[in-house]
Amino acid sequence: MEIAALVVSLVAFGVSGAVSWRQLRLSEQANTLPVVVDLFREHRSVRLARARTFVHEELPACDLSLGLAGLPDEGQDLVRELAWYYDNLGALVTHGVVEIEPVSGYLGGSVISVWEHLEPLVAVERARRAQNALPDPTRWQEHFENLYHLVRETPAEQARAETPLWRLSGR
Repeated sequence: MEIAALVVSLVAFGVSGAVSWRQLRLSEQANTLPVVVDLFREHRSVRLARARTFVHEELPACDLSLGLAGLPDEGQDLVRELAWYYDNLGALVTHGVVEIEPVSGYLGGSVISVWEHLEPLVAVERARRAQNALPDPTRWQEHFENLYHLVRETPAEQARAETPLWRLSGR
């Protein structure tokens, strides 16, 4: 009789722990969902779409050896906004506020292509900041750079394929 009571108690304790763990995960998801939805909405905004177009179509003709100073005024604004967007997103992923899988699955290709276009400009800007004795010059766009590496480690195709409700294969 005592053994049966102990087994029932252990099972109840295990079920209680599992339910608590599930409730904690649901609570975390409920807190991050509005953040992720807002981030995805901002990425689709006309302004950031224009910024991505600038980076892909107009930036290659600019003198990146001058950093941001080598861009036209509107281009500087667009590049700053886009880079800061990805830097902020990278900070949220790095600190566990947002998981990498939905970011990579939805924005991964954009993160990679924009970083690869901006990397030479970022290097020049970091060097300029170091020459001007600004604090932590190498930290400029560091979260964006880290996000790039995280997305490369968890490519969009992999992030989507590992999602239980993804049904499209080979895309």
